[in-house]
Amino acid sequence: MQNTESAGLAQEGIGYLEMRDYNRARWAYEQSHPAAPFMQWLKIAGYVNFNVTDVRVQASSGGHIGIPATTLAHDEIQRISNELNRWAGVDEAAHDKFGASLLLDLGREVSTAMHRWPMEDRPHKVDAMRCGGCGMLTLTYRPPRFEGDHIRVDCPCGYVLEDDGLAWAVAMIEKEERERRDSLGRTRRGNAPREAVA
Repeated sequence: MQNTESAGLAQEGIGYLEMRDYNRARWAYEQSHPAAPFMQWLKIAGYVNFNVTDVRVQASSGGHIGIPATTLAHDEIQRISNELNRWAGVDEAAHDKFGASLLLDLGREVSTAMHRWPMEDRPHKVDAMRCGGCGMLTLTYRPPRFEGDHIRVDCPCGYVLEDDGLAWAVAMIEKEERERRDSLGRTRRGNAPREAVA
């Protein structure tokens, strides 16, 4: 177990905050600095697009305002950080009711943003396909761990998909999805093949 004193973590409540809230607020305060890598990422992440460009025009009734959610999160974190500049630091803000409230808000906003828009890919379950070994929905996507490493999709049963097998599986899933969308589109437009009336 790590010694909390050597890690620089609070051992008791600080001001109006409990220990875990204070530690989260201090961490969020460091992450919310404009030069912090996460804040730089958050500022541009909404403009990064890995999908095929959609050329359809948004209807005015759609409610879309054209500002990425990451930009809104960045601005909200900056707003809270700017309000926290009234105090010399996290400790001083924690001893004031309004400052403690702002620190709780900052901790929540930064944690939520980091969870929604991570800076790096993480392992996750694959829901789009079944394992080729056991037939269960137990596949896990594992991103490259270092430069030159490969993407790996594996199952606890021992089944592994790498490079060529993974590329083939992704191509098949995309093809099936395209065919499904095309079929739905024809059905909705009334262009579905009609059976001959006898």
